[in-house]
Amino acid sequence: MNRDQIRRTQPPTMLDAVVIRNEQVATRYHLLSLKLEVLPQGSPWLDGVAPGQFVQIDCRKGGVLLRRPISIYEWSIEERCISLLVQRVGRGSNYICDLREGDQVNLIGPLGTPFATDEHIAGPRPLLVAGGVGMAPIIMLARYLQAMEGVRPHLIVGARTSSLLILRDEIDQIGCSYSYTTDDGSYGTRGLVLAAPELQDEDYSMVYTCGPRPMMRAMHAWAGQHHIAGQASLENLMACGVGACLCCVENIADKGNVCVCTDGPVFYFNQLLW
Repeated sequence: MNRDQIRRTQPPTMLDAVVIRNEQVATRYHLLSLKLEVLPQGSPWLDGVAPGQFVQIDCRKGGVLLRRPISIYEWSIEERCISLLVQRVGRGSNYICDLREGDQVNLIGPLGTPFATDEHIAGPRPLLVAGGVGMAPIIMLARYLQAMEGVRPHLIVGARTSSLLILRDEIDQIGCSYSYTTDDGSYGTRGLVLAAPELQDEDYSMVYTCGPRPMMRAMHAWAGQHHIAGQASLENLMACGVGACLCCVENIADKGNVCVCTDGPVFYFNQLLW
């Protein structure tokens, strides 16, 4: 099933979930595992979750009216469990990061149009570039592509300093090639992701990226210079997740203003006007 079919045929559902683990993986970063209490017949979760999709978490118990969007890091249909990578940035994310084992939360999902993972689009050597909480969908994508026959993804992860390079053990277990950059040179190559030497000696077939907007814009420009197609998963502010509140609007080529939560969050580079 391609990404457009997922968006059209799988309406999101509202479900309750129970926190089964909350692990602080770095300063300001938590990895949460939630078990969905019930999966009704016909639930889109039963059809699987694609890399790039997200959920909206109810934060009203934390005194926050609007839900918060969190990218899905991992999904196990057998255990009815999703994992989410959350960064502390405000009241809503603080509430989520402070959840304890046994706490119940309400979520809506899976939401959004995911990355295009057809082998004819990804090609034999896709490049994946991540930073910050953008690591969640990109790591999920790396696992997906690595399992495809004839596809050899390379992953680049960038951060300001080594203490913010999270989930390194998990990345090592994917089995694909990978490299790191840090602004201060405390781990991997010194500099931004464009400083990664792997960009100089590889012939990539597709670029996928998620993270800070300046990083994604830089990869967009790099891909254009090398005549490589790409996709970016935008991290616009979202409140409803279903295109009603209009706070996540982005100006897209040939479409005008669209809601990132429904038309995205993943867009092709040639759609983005930044």
